[in-house]
Amino acid sequence: MSRIPTAEQVLGERAAKLRCLDCAGELELTFLSERPGYPDLGADGTLTCGGCAMDYPLIAGTPRMLTVAHRRGLGDRYPRAAQPASHRGDRPAEPDDADLSVKRLTAASFAYEWQRFGGLREEWAMNFADYMRPHAPASLAGREVLDVGTGSGRHSLHAARAGAHVVAVDLGASIDVARRNLPASVLTVQADAERLPFAPESFDLVMAIGVLHHLPDPDRALQSIVRYARPAGHVHLYLYWVPEQRWHRRVLDVVTALRRVTVRMDHRLLHALCYPLAAALLVVFVAPQRALRRRPRGGALAAVLPLKTYADYPFGVLVNDQFDRFSAPLERRYTSDEVRECLTSAGLEDVVVLANHGWLGDGRRPAPASRPPPDPWAEAGGR
Repeated sequence: MSRIPTAEQVLGERAAKLRCLDCAGELELTFLSERPGYPDLGADGTLTCGGCAMDYPLIAGTPRMLTVAHRRGLGDRYPRAAQPASHRGDRPAEPDDADLSVKRLTAASFAYEWQRFGGLREEWAMNFADYMRPHAPASLAGREVLDVGTGSGRHSLHAARAGAHVVAVDLGASIDVARRNLPASVLTVQADAERLPFAPESFDLVMAIGVLHHLPDPDRALQSIVRYARPAGHVHLYLYWVPEQRWHRRVLDVVTALRRVTVRMDHRLLHALCYPLAAALLVVFVAPQRALRRRPRGGALAAVLPLKTYADYPFGVLVNDQFDRFSAPLERRYTSDEVRECLTSAGLEDVVVLANHGWLGDGRRPAPASRPPPDPWAEAGGR
């Protein structure tokens, strides 16, 4: 009679995918306590590199694969976590630079957001199917999937439910929200998108949904994550768009002007202000959308009104998205041609760009001419 593996056994098996940030060596996982400080999240331990002896903490069920500079504050954030007896591989912390500071602010913004808005919703299944186009969710079955910038983990969850073997990564404390939301079969990792702790060519699909446009150098980050897709594997993105309608661009000009103030606000104050803003948008745009949809001839008019996507979601999602819009320190917007150029410049082929209240971009990593494998996605009906 087979036994169901424990969460620690699953974690040990999945953590075998991790590699040292310094030397790319394999890591040995040691659990430090049978009674973790955060039992709702998972075990504590240490991952030690067999090559250079660098140590990485496992805290609350998540490997913290961070540079020394990014580890600052982990002890204060998780005071109940079991601590290793030594850190033989500790290195002096590198000095802060402008990019590191922006990444910290961005991680803090999204950590606050997902800690307040990270609950699971039935609507996320439909949302996931929309964001995965042109891939069908069913085509993920049996695939190795890397979710960079997982946030609350909602896309990782539905990828796992579709049968994928998922690794979910985020830089900030939102990774703990993902850990609560995700089954034990999904490995959660705290790491920087530009310093990922995996062997190259480890995944069939690397997705970064709503991530790159918030980073200091999106092109550099894209070049980084492309390395982890296997030959004939895919890289899948969602990026903010430059809208075609003039009135929409004018609205975004106003939003951009307001962001000069809001990104500096205390998150709690901004959160509070998002409720009346969302209520006004509900009354002016979303409620009329819903009313028009119920009329026999109202669908055509409803389709051209702003914010139509929110007619399918509860009020809390509207509040969430206003906070998202006004809180992240950086955001960039792209035309469809720019998204295509980003993907082709990163060396991807068969690039597809689709509209989805932004741009979905997808490309396939080419195989070396000496060993052209078949495209498994075509066989599975994923494209």
